[in-house]
Amino acid sequence: MKEKNRYAWLLTILAISLSIQGFSQSHSVKEYWLTIREEKVNKAGKWVKAITVNDSIPAPTLYFNEGDSAVIHISNALKEPSSIHWHGILLPNFYDGVPYLSTPPIAPGKTFTVRFVIRQHGTYWYHSHSMMQEQRGLYGAIVIYPAKKIHEYDREYTVLFSDWTNENPHHIMKNLKRGMEWYAIKKRQAQSLNRVIAHHGLAERIQMAWQRMPPMDMSDVYYNAFLANGNRSLYFPEAKPGERIRIRIIDGSSSTFFHLQYSGGNMQIIAADGQDVKPVSVTRLLIGVAETYDVIITIPDSGRYELRATAQDGSGYASLYFGTGVLHPAPTLPRPDIFHMEGIMMEGMAGMKMKMDHMNMYISQKRMNREMPDIQKAYLDREDIQIGGSLSMQMPGMDMHQKHDEMDMPATQMDTTQPMHHMHDMDMQTDTPSTAHPMQHMHDMHDMQHMDMHTDDMPVSSSGWQQQADSIIFNYDMLQALHPTGFDTTIHPVRHLIFNLTGSMWRYIWSINGKTLSEDDSIQVKQGEILRITLNNQTMMYHPMHLHGHFFRVVNANGSLSPLKHTVIVPPMRSITIEFAAQEPGDWFFHCHILYHMMAGMARTFQYTDYVQPDTMQYFPIKHLLHDDNHWFFWGDAQLSSNFGHGYLSYSNRKNWIQINGDYGWNHQQYEWMGTYERFVTRYLRPYAGIVGSNKNEYLNYFKKNGKSIPEQDTRGVIGIRYLLPLFLNADLRIDTRAHVRFTLSGETWLFPRVWLNYSANTDKEWEVHLEGMINQYVSLSAGYHSDYRWGGGLLVRF
Repeated sequence: MKEKNRYAWLLTILAISLSIQGFSQSHSVKEYWLTIREEKVNKAGKWVKAITVNDSIPAPTLYFNEGDSAVIHISNALKEPSSIHWHGILLPNFYDGVPYLSTPPIAPGKTFTVRFVIRQHGTYWYHSHSMMQEQRGLYGAIVIYPAKKIHEYDREYTVLFSDWTNENPHHIMKNLKRGMEWYAIKKRQAQSLNRVIAHHGLAERIQMAWQRMPPMDMSDVYYNAFLANGNRSLYFPEAKPGERIRIRIIDGSSSTFFHLQYSGGNMQIIAADGQDVKPVSVTRLLIGVAETYDVIITIPDSGRYELRATAQDGSGYASLYFGTGVLHPAPTLPRPDIFHMEGIMMEGMAGMKMKMDHMNMYISQKRMNREMPDIQKAYLDREDIQIGGSLSMQMPGMDMHQKHDEMDMPATQMDTTQPMHHMHDMDMQTDTPSTAHPMQHMHDMHDMQHMDMHTDDMPVSSSGWQQQADSIIFNYDMLQALHPTGFDTTIHPVRHLIFNLTGSMWRYIWSINGKTLSEDDSIQVKQGEILRITLNNQTMMYHPMHLHGHFFRVVNANGSLSPLKHTVIVPPMRSITIEFAAQEPGDWFFHCHILYHMMAGMARTFQYTDYVQPDTMQYFPIKHLLHDDNHWFFWGDAQLSSNFGHGYLSYSNRKNWIQINGDYGWNHQQYEWMGTYERFVTRYLRPYAGIVGSNKNEYLNYFKKNGKSIPEQDTRGVIGIRYLLPLFLNADLRIDTRAHVRFTLSGETWLFPRVWLNYSANTDKEWEVHLEGMINQYVSLSAGYHSDYRWGGGLLVRF
């Protein structure tokens, strides 16, 4: 077998060599040199370390013509390995850019050269696939012009939207793992008890907590700014009234979806994910992470018109301004209703062909009818959930009483659309940030709904364009391919796969079919077969699912003209069916393109059974990629109060958790400490073993009762089980080597946006209750009562 594989690989090398020789003979060579390095940049009021390409964020836009031979030299000037993935580009698997799966990582100080023939056209992008480098700035646009011009317009621009944080993304991941609510506070979207009550959502919050579902949110991370080509605002004063302008729009964010709105009228979508589609006009468009859309806008007679990209969670936006004169701002969207799951579900039902007779949901039709009048029309008009278009919401096995990531959702086929597999053209010159006259403004990102547009120098129209009742909100059913995209199933075998998108916000683990990448990494694929995949989103988050090296059909209302895409949004509690022909041999990544979800395990690999990897890859085993969702995270806190001191250390990964904690009372010099190792055997159950020591009476009484001399302290071994109960109550049952049994219940209640009530009690009649007021993500004030240490208050520091 090894000889056979070696022979196959030699043939592959020969074929590549011949094709490279053919490049110079039959293809125009377009060559680029890219250098990746770390630099300090200031995108949101603070100088932080970031990753640049050719000293720029975003990276330079790469321009090609269909049929070109691309030669790209990538030099890594970082102190760590790096990589570049060519998102949406059809190319040999070895150059796809996923370290340890298809491509070697680029070592520090080394250069890697990518060579392939351009066999498509359209708008695409490139980004790092190494750890968190994408969040730190390693992303850029790709524009490929078609062999023959397709659309008419006067000028074009390429705009890459992104999210920016001043925080180290590794620290963000640690905060998500430890379950901090700091980012919700920063976004002013805290779901504290007082706000839940004010929004009439208490009953639903209790129901969700009973199912161990945490408070809902549209996104996990707080961002300091949202950028367009690296700036908060871009200005295009050269745009003239009456001109038709093509905008190539890329969502290059790590975790942000954007609502796109243009104050000058509707936008005409002409391509999606690089694929030409039948032109369709929309008023508002939700673009998901890693998607691209090409739209044409028309500049009205006079004034300055805004195209606004508003973060889906309402926490901020970036703006493009076209023309000069009186400002016509884009409409301001209301923030999403995060307090009512029913409200979010209703949003999705607006404008969708719902098959209510097939819905077995906790929310009954009768209750929907009763609650509908109470849901604000502004929210119903949003396209957050409408993205799926006329999805057939056939979910006969879905029971909303179940946990949101453990629902029994069968493989119900649901229609949804997206763009096509031929790219668009233009001979116009694209504005880069230098030619587009970008002007950066320091926006207040804390509350963008009340944000001064920083246009004090611009007159503002008092009767600017407003959204009308006949607004056209985009959904995938509006995307129609220009040519049939279906497959001949009489010739090619069809294999149906079911991918349930699952996850746990409690410990921030994201998965497919309940397993992370490291637990179930590969799907074997046979050359020529057709894979039909039903994606069932069993979580309350949006998941943009991306397949490397292929375009798939998004099965929608247009049947044989269903569009082709490389990335598809799967809305909460919805299903989408995609299908593709296995015609690109290699080992290809399939994952959620929210960076933090991917790094937490929501990924798989498609591996062609007849594909032989280059010998080079034997030095870069896939185990390194599989380790990404199983990293160890360390955190802790220290509390110094007037009555006692407390310390806590945590070291955990996906299945294992090591904890050390202890407290010491100043007045009576009593103390207790404990160290344990626990192993998750289910999502909520974990047995543990450890050691405990104390000089408290409940420990020393053992010696008194047995007539033994009383030591200064007692140290014991301990075994037990811990379990997360409904309402997020932590139960701990243990027995020690002195045969002493203790049962403990503990929990917390989020009272106000920055205030928590923490409580615990055990069968040794020890109990405590205290308030914690969060000053920032590192420091809190604390005050309360402990049965052993009495009243006190002080400072708590997290690290």
